[in-house]
Amino acid sequence: MIQNEFLTEKPSILFDKFLNDYGNIFDIDNDKAKTMLRDDSLFRRLTSEWYENLDQNNLDDAFKVYDDDYYFVDIFNCYRTYSRNYIKRLLKPTMANGESVYDLLKNSASFVDIGCGISYSTCAIKTLLPNAKAYGINLKNTKQWKLCEVMAEKHDFNLIESVHEIGHNVDFVFASEYFEHIQNPTKHIKEIIDAISPKYFIIANAFNTHSIGHFKTYEYENEIVDQSKISAIFNKFLVKNGYEKVLCKMWNNKPTIWSRVNA
Repeated sequence: MIQNEFLTEKPSILFDKFLNDYGNIFDIDNDKAKTMLRDDSLFRRLTSEWYENLDQNNLDDAFKVYDDDYYFVDIFNCYRTYSRNYIKRLLKPTMANGESVYDLLKNSASFVDIGCGISYSTCAIKTLLPNAKAYGINLKNTKQWKLCEVMAEKHDFNLIESVHEIGHNVDFVFASEYFEHIQNPTKHIKEIIDAISPKYFIIANAFNTHSIGHFKTYEYENEIVDQSKISAIFNKFLVKNGYEKVLCKMWNNKPTIWSRVNA
């Protein structure tokens, strides 16, 4: 495995480093954050608040979960549990020809990490592809944006708010646990395709799960679709828009690799 601290460091040590960087920006209680990471109390509380407001059709209050002073604990946990493992799987020989997905991507000139969270996934991929022009997309005026600004300068990537700021096609888009946070995910991915026409998408969706920021129903064209059905619709939409799955033996099919036909 190619070594980089974002993939190989022990999670407890990585969290200590994260708390140090984050604590240089915001006043936080490190012990409180570590307890929340261990006992899942933050996740349970924010998930409960999210669905309570969602059920009351009060989206403005539902979205306030993202403003919680300790929401960063959940973002780190998502990286530790999901994104980090997805990136590691890209390095393993999972393709039919015995190569890794990394072998497909290693000569990439540019990539986008969309919904980059605390930007550790952006940094991990940038370390694997040091010559690629890297973009991390996040929401401005959020607490994680301020940390991402520090990380972008330290690890040489471009922090932006939208794919429309890129201005050229890219080799691939990495989207880990992202599209389930978007009410109309097919409309959104079409915007991405139209703006930067990625050769590859690396996507790990979790539409049919119960979590902070996940919706019970999604919008597709002029319909309201149950969350249990949107994954199949999303995949068919990608095929319709010129992408096909790359055959890989990934555990639980995550991440799924999509290749642009005739790229």
